[in-house]
Amino acid sequence: MVLLGLLLVVVAAAVLVQASLTEQATTTAVKVLDWTFNLTAFELFLAGAATSAAFLLGLALVSAGLRRGTLRRRRVRDERLAERDRVSRLESEKRDLERRLDSAEPTRPEPRVDPAEPTQPAEPVRPEPSDQLVAGRHANRPAD
Repeated sequence: MVLLGLLLVVVAAAVLVQASLTEQATTTAVKVLDWTFNLTAFELFLAGAATSAAFLLGLALVSAGLRRGTLRRRRVRDERLAERDRVSRLESEKRDLERRLDSAEPTRPEPRVDPAEPTQPAEPVRPEPSDQLVAGRHANRPAD
């Protein structure tokens, strides 16, 4: 591909030199949108080169737009498939957990508390005498 590109560049350069060295006296009438232009061979070559450059630029823009659209659609499709797989995994995990829950042995029933029976409050926890306050004004301080 690189060799073909270099060959085309050399051929275009040779045509440019040939067109610029030809006799400038002869002109060619070119009619575009009811306008008539009298162009020399070199001017005609430059107009053709500009037209080719504009065509190639348009072709590159169309190609880039199509490529970007294709990549976007592919990314959206992949995201959709990943989301579908994730949901499928979650549903499968849910079914497995439900089966395990259904097949699990029943646990010991919790003791029932009769609301009519009075309950005794739990004894408050008393601190041990060895517990001391270490912050604030009651902290043990070394003697000065």
